[in-house]
Amino acid sequence: MEIPVSRDLIQKFRGNLEVPEIRVWCHPHYIETSGEDYYQVFESFKEAITFIETHFEAEGIPLIAFRGYEINLFAIDEAAKR
Repeated sequence: MEIPVSRDLIQKFRGNLEVPEIRVWCHPHYIETSGEDYYQVFESFKEAITFIETHFEAEGIPLIAFRGYEINLFAIDEAAKR
C-alpha cells in the first residue's frame, strides 16, 4: 500500500521535525479575507477536529507532520479499503 504524503516545504527552511505534530492548514481566502496560508498545531486529533468544525478557513483534514512530510491518515485508510 502506498502512503499518501506531501512534501512539507516549510520543513526545508525550519529543519525536519523529529517529533510528529498534528497540523490543520488554514486559508484566509476561504472566508474572503486576505493573508497568507498558515497552519495551526494541535496536541490531539480531537482538538484539531473541533478547530476544523469551528473555523471556515481550515482544511477539512488534519495532517501528521514528521521528518519533512505531511501524512494524511484518512487517505491511508481509504487506500487500504481499495
